[in-house]
Formats: sequence, structure tokens, C-alpha cells
Amino acid sequence: MSKIKVLPVHLVNKIAAGECIERPASVLKELVENSIDAGATRIDVFLEQGGCKLIRVVDNGGGIDPEDISLTVTPHATSKLADEDALWSISTMGFRGEALASIGSVAQLKISSVVPGNDSGQTIEVDGGQISQKTPCAGSPGTTIEVHNLFFNTPARRKFLKTTATELNHCQEHLIRLALAYPNVAFSLMHGNRQLLQLSATDSPRQRISDIFNPQLADGLIQVFTQTKNITFTAYLSRPSQAKSSANWQYFFINKRAIRDRFITHALREAYRGLMPPDRQPVGFLFLEIEPSIVDVNVHPTKSEVRFADSGLIHSLVLGAIRERFLSTDLTAELSLAQSTQSADSPAGTQPENTAEHQQKIKEAMKDFFRTNSQSTQSKIKFFPPKSQNSHPYGESTHYNNTPPSPSATPKPADEPIKSAFPPITDSPSEPLPQKSPSDEVLPPSSTATPYLQIHNSYLVVETPDGLMIVDQHAMHERVLYEQLKSRVNSGPVLKQKLLMPDLINLTPAQMAHVEQIKSSLDQAGIEVEPFGPQTLPFIPCRQSSPSLTPPNSSTTS
Repeated sequence: MSKIKVLPVHLVNKIAAGECIERPASVLKELVENSIDAGATRIDVFLEQGGCKLIRVVDNGGGIDPEDISLTVTPHATSKLADEDALWSISTMGFRGEALASIGSVAQLKISSVVPGNDSGQTIEVDGGQISQKTPCAGSPGTTIEVHNLFFNTPARRKFLKTTATELNHCQEHLIRLALAYPNVAFSLMHGNRQLLQLSATDSPRQRISDIFNPQLADGLIQVFTQTKNITFTAYLSRPSQAKSSANWQYFFINKRAIRDRFITHALREAYRGLMPPDRQPVGFLFLEIEPSIVDVNVHPTKSEVRFADSGLIHSLVLGAIRERFLSTDLTAELSLAQSTQSADSPAGTQPENTAEHQQKIKEAMKDFFRTNSQSTQSKIKFFPPKSQNSHPYGESTHYNNTPPSPSATPKPADEPIKSAFPPITDSPSEPLPQKSPSDEVLPPSSTATPYLQIHNSYLVVETPDGLMIVDQHAMHERVLYEQLKSRVNSGPVLKQKLLMPDLINLTPAQMAHVEQIKSSLDQAGIEVEPFGPQTLPFIPCRQSSPSLTPPNSSTTS
């Protein structure tokens, strides 16, 4: 008796689903790619419970012919490959013909499609691998696919799905990658009754980056372009000063397909070598259009990896193009004394108009620091003598006004204490400056306050045994506020009093998903977060719980 048996079709589909369908985001990716291959110019996505309960994709593409709709859920049935030779010149997103059959084996699938020009279309349903008869349907031209209760018949797979917020974040990330690759297609994303993305079609990749993330990021990117006989390379890269702490802001595309590739990653890192700290990562959007015959995309179940005929050529082209562009670009980080109003993850797009003026102010301030007999010293540098031993050298304050509190003792005129603390420097000193012995370089006791200078109400300059210490008082104040807020939260329930007019903040989709995850912690700290728009949240701190977080001119409800 033979022990080898041919597996039934529904079991084959479940095995295939285990390779290409990992989570709701995998289903969303396959469905949206099918819509793109159908020539859709608008794709609308609806999710419930992060895609675990429902994924609905609606497009205005070419639709499915009524006689072909049954074949869509048949394994390895596709219209994208005509023969074996076509496998080596793939120009579509999908080509294996197994996605819909795999999805139908582990979920409840419904496909409705109307070909443009027809009055009606056809609908077919698949319930855990069981295919129903097709029935007529009405609707707009295009295709609508619904996936209900993913992994309902495979409890082990469903058990390992993450929280709704995590699965939603993965769905957003996949849709963002497709939206970046196809800026000429309009996309929208709804989760329940909340709209998360609304992207209009555009011919500009930079505009699509701006719509997804923020205009400051897009405007500050450096464009790189080069072209050879078989390869066209376009990239939008951040300045070294705007690097991130992780590589999550790096997007690579081969023939509009989002991929991971170690050769391209290494080339990007090498191009920035020496321009930023080793632990920082550049922001980059890299697009390569390559002759399909010299790249193989059929090497990974999710088609997220590719193999090049000549990996060294790709590496050298990317590295050379970026370095050549950097050599012709001023990558010097600009220092702005104006208080930044953008978040840490929103890099500056363009340099301030008054950069030259700020640089001149810095030069004058440093000149006055060493030449204390200048009259301009009094207006640019403030000197604060030490307070009593029990006082903090920088003072204490619960209100942020960009200036340290006035010392308990009235300071002397600016020139007099500065001259006593820092002897004036002349162009031709008549006698050498006194030299300190190593034994003199001893830190003062912790209980003894140290005099300091304040420059432009932004920086504190403190003398140390080895030289000078420059403190960003804005960053220092943020740390003080953080410690105060943490102390209040740990001390017990926080009293709340809402602002009448909350401040609105714009976030990226990933940041929005993270806010949803920490919403309870924010509420515990007295900060309420409520949806306001696709990528906008009203920031509602509470005066009694966090007075330092409240804008000075904000109003509270009575």
C-alpha cells in the first residue's frame, strides 16, 4: 500500500497561506497589489479590529470578467504570466496566483467585481476553503474584496496575533510603502469610524512623502538622481544633522516593489560614513528602476527580497551617486537660536531666513564673552553670581520663560563681576597669564554654587576645572518638567481641568498608533488624547496636574 498521497486542494492552500499570509497586513498587501495591477487610480481600505475582523479593499480598476471570477480563488491561476519566459521579466506586483486562494482557506472571503462598461458584475464567496456559486451583483466599476474573521479556522495562528494597535500599525506601514511607490494612485485608510490616511494622487514623490509624513521632512530632503543603460536611481535623503535613532525611516523600492536588501543598506550607510555618529541612521527613500531581466523577485514567499544579477554594480551605483551629490551640497548643520516648534521626529525642511543674522549674533556673543570690556556685553551676556550654599546654582522655577530665575542677591553691574571672574583679554598682553598647577584643578564642593553666564536667554556657560560647560537651558528645563510630572503621577490621582482651546499636533501614522498604545498612561499623567483628524490630535494638558505643560495664554473651562 502506497504511503505517499497527493494532498487535497484545501490543505495545499492552508500550507501556502502559512508562507505568504502571516497577519492582517499580509492580506492587505496582497489585495492592494492586485488592485494596482488592475490599473486602479483610487484604492480605499477599511479595517476593523486592526484587520483581524474585517479587511475591505475597494478599487476602480479594470475589474474581473464574469467568466473568470471563479478562477480567482483557484490555486496558481493568474492573468499576469503567459509562459515560462515571462517569469524572468516580471513587471507586475503579483504573479504566483496563490494569494486569494490562500486567503480564502483561512478566512471568509467575498469578491465582487464589475467590469467598466457592464451594467452588472459577479460575486463569489469562499468560507474556509469552501467555494460558493457565483451570483450576479450590481455596483460601481471596479472590484471590492472583503476578508472577514482572519484565521477563524486556525486557532493557533489567531492566538499569536498581537494587539489591535500593533496589527493596525503593520497594516498602515504596508499601505504607506505601497503609497510611496505609487504616488499617482489615491489611497485612503479607515479604521472603524476613524480616518487614518487620505492621500490624493500626485506626480511628485516628494509631495507624497509630504502628505504621509510632514512638509518639513519632505522639503528638507536632498534629491539624488543618476541613470545608466539598464538602471535609473532616484533617492530623497535627509541631511546628516537630521538622522534618526533607528532605520525605520529607510524605504527601498525595486521597480516600485518595497524590498529589504543588505547591499543597498550598506551602500547607504557607507555614503554617510564620517558625516554622522555611528549609532544614527539616515532618513532615505530610494527608488531603483531596473531592467526586469537582471533582477529576480521570485526568491521570497512575501516577495520582500530580491536577487540581483550583479549586486556589486547596484552597490557601487547607489554609493557613488549619493557621495557625488553630497560633494556638491552644503551639509553643514545650521545653528538656530530661535526656539524650534517642531518635534524631534520632524526634521527641519529649509534653513531659517535669518540664519546669517543668527550666526552674526553668535559671533558677537562669543566675542563679548572673551572681551568683557565691550559695551555690548551688558545686553548679550548676563552674569549671575553664586547664591547661598543651600541654593541651586541655576535657580528653581515651575514656569518656563526661557530665562533662569533672578538670584536672591541683586547682581552688580554686568561688567564689574565679569571682569572679576574672567580677566579681560587684550591683543598684546604685557605679561603672561598665570598658570594653574594640577593641584589647583579641583572641583568645588557640591554645596557651593558656581557663577555662570547666560547667552541670548538660551545657553548657560559654567566654569569647570577643565574649561567651560555649556548647558542648553531649554533641554534642562524639559528634564525638570519631566521629573516634576513624574513625581505628580507617582504621588496619586491627578486633578484635571481641561483647556478651553487645546493645541493641535500633527503625527505620522506610526506615531498615531503608538499614542493609541500609551493612551492610558497619558491619561494617568493628566493628558487627554482624542482623535481630531487623520493625523491630528488635540493636545489637552490639565492645568492643575501639569501647569508647566500648559501654554501661557491658554484658557480653561469654568
